[in-house]
Amino acid sequence: MFERRTVFIVGAGASREINFPMGAELTGIIAKKVHIAFSNGWEPSSGDNKVIAAIKHHLNQKGERDGNPYYQAGRSIAAGMAQAISIDNYLHAHADEQLITWVGKLGIAASILEAENRSKLAVNRERETVDLSAVSNSWYTPFFQMLTEGVQRTALDGIFDNVAFITFNYDRCIEHYLMHALANYFRIDQKEAQALVHQLRVEHPYGQVGRLPWQNPRGSTSFGKDFHGQDLPEVAGQIRTFTERIEDGDMLERTRRLISEADVVVYLGFSYGDMNMELLSVDQAEERAIFGTSLGISAPNKKVIERDIINSMGPEEDVVKSVELADMTCADFLRAYWKPIMRGI
Repeated sequence: MFERRTVFIVGAGASREINFPMGAELTGIIAKKVHIAFSNGWEPSSGDNKVIAAIKHHLNQKGERDGNPYYQAGRSIAAGMAQAISIDNYLHAHADEQLITWVGKLGIAASILEAENRSKLAVNRERETVDLSAVSNSWYTPFFQMLTEGVQRTALDGIFDNVAFITFNYDRCIEHYLMHALANYFRIDQKEAQALVHQLRVEHPYGQVGRLPWQNPRGSTSFGKDFHGQDLPEVAGQIRTFTERIEDGDMLERTRRLISEADVVVYLGFSYGDMNMELLSVDQAEERAIFGTSLGISAPNKKVIERDIINSMGPEEDVVKSVELADMTCADFLRAYWKPIMRGI
């Protein structure tokens, strides 16, 4: 159990361990989905049928007939994906173009919902269970072991008091996994596990592909559900661009408060991009230890990132006791740094 206030900042590399796409793979998937073209003027020759159906549903709702501006927006997005750092960076670059933003969100929503369905956390629809052994080699297992070390079944209330997450991923894997893991390990029913996970503080700066049904029955989306095109606009509406999140003062305040009050900050599968580091920057902070993964990051870039992390913690450099970045997967990292993270040293 976490005794020190610990914040985990989670990026795409963490979800990669359970088969989610990231980087060029994700932008490539989105490009294919939104590159919408027709043969004979009406039969789709490229693009995702559900994204096309979402656009047509949107047009019907608005009483419009011409979908060509939306399809052209999709083709423009597809053309830019090979050059983009990420879909988030691309949408930020085109924040003033409403159609680009909206169609881009449709592509994100369709891609993430499908990724949930194909992930190692996919639900067995007959039993409504998850095969937790499938994620034993991911970071979820060592994190759960850290969380539950020394915790008895009769004293679960408050298990999340000193831990929080800031996740830059659109998926709901953290909440979904923890509910099933708690129910399985402590042999409690899912409703009790759900009530416990409700106590966990999780911020999604970029939004998410809907709340899970047990989190909020209204406007919810089941994990990895088989969705229809008409579902996508509502799901896409819960995704934020960088510009939109900067304008969300309440979310920014909650996110930065978590960092300001933390004793330990842990970056998992995070790319340390400038836009995201800007969001995570605070004016003041208590003394803390910093840990993070840096898999595949070059030595020169790593040196700059370490300085960026220190600067993001406020003007007083002495509040950061140490910065430990390791060239490891998230799973190997948590196993190797278990004790230092738990003790904040």
